[in-house]
Amino acid sequence: MGRPVRFIHAADLHLDAPFGGIDAQDTRVRDALAASTYRALDALVATCIERGADFLVIAGDVYNQAERGIRSQLAFAKAAATLEHAGIPVFVTHGNHDPASGWSAGIAMPGNVRVFADDRVERFALERDGEEYGALYGRSYRRAAETTNLATDFKRETRDAVAIGVLHANVGGRPGYDDYAPCTLEDLRAGGMDYWALGHIHKPEVLSRSPFAVYAGCPQGLDPTQSGPRGCYEVTIDDGLVSATFLPLAAVEWRQTEVDLTSALRLDDVRDAIATAVDDALASVSVPIVLRLDLTGRTEAHVVLQAPDALAALTDDAREEALGFEPWAWIDRVRDRTRPAIDLGTLRGAEDFTGDVVRLADDLLGDATAGAAFVGEIAAALLVRLGKDAPAPDIADVIARARDLALDRLLEGDAR
Repeated sequence: MGRPVRFIHAADLHLDAPFGGIDAQDTRVRDALAASTYRALDALVATCIERGADFLVIAGDVYNQAERGIRSQLAFAKAAATLEHAGIPVFVTHGNHDPASGWSAGIAMPGNVRVFADDRVERFALERDGEEYGALYGRSYRRAAETTNLATDFKRETRDAVAIGVLHANVGGRPGYDDYAPCTLEDLRAGGMDYWALGHIHKPEVLSRSPFAVYAGCPQGLDPTQSGPRGCYEVTIDDGLVSATFLPLAAVEWRQTEVDLTSALRLDDVRDAIATAVDDALASVSVPIVLRLDLTGRTEAHVVLQAPDALAALTDDAREEALGFEPWAWIDRVRDRTRPAIDLGTLRGAEDFTGDVVRLADDLLGDATAGAAFVGEIAAALLVRLGKDAPAPDIADVIARARDLALDRLLEGDAR
């Protein structure tokens, strides 16, 4: 085979995807988010060229919807043309967001773009200096709701020195994602591939090293739940040895951070803690961020945070400052999750009702079965009203919050 094979594995570009769950009042933030999937595509193309990739693999969902926008099709065709000029082929599967049956404007793609068939696993030969050395195997979705296990049809040919599988699938029934093209790691192993280039799950992850099976994640996080670095993988296969290195691509990064206010006494202390959290978040990135902050801890500042408009004023002040940084930060939300500064140790030994409350909570927190039974009893009516889709309650959190609420009422007006 000669020199190692080096390629870029990406997935879930979701070009032109709308951004939900955020109220970006600043024009600069709105514009950056609207353009971010396209900027991530630009970064992907630049990465392929800078790294000297032999080819690019995109494992599904290039577009965000079956009725692909003309702007997104034009952008992808332009990106592919840039790669064609650099001599880099592009291999693409359709996923559940952009199935083969979806509408297309008929924009011609450059000759370096190869799209896998939607009715079978298709094999594309890999060649170097006119000689075949391996192959890519892949299959596109014909329809959005693809519930067939497609992985079982992948079979490596014995002549392949290198074999790469490309599949948009939910491996192992990952929660939070539709169970499309469901399969198991054993199904992937049976295909005999050196590397599985996976799509559909938006968080980057090396799922397995035997065989190498990797979710590239999305190049650009699409909502506040998709926090942390997003990008692609650079994959090298050298004489049967596989390595995969994550490379960030996102134009805007989402972050969620807890701000511990245990030692805070005044609103000034809260403001300083928020500013420090913003500085820390920006210190680890080179792109703008959208930041969500949760204020936590038992703190004397809990009381002053209950003042009308206190949290809103702090948020507005921090936003204005953070937007002046380079790169900038947009504080999307600040939530008060603090608790009153109650001395549980002292109250635990009290020979009154407050002590009884603390000791009862201790017993429930120390006995998982009893705690679950207690929460199940007090929350039964609510859970019935919410139905079968109601999220399971966090037992320890419910008990702790109930304890603290009871203590707050009992100690109202007293020194804590």
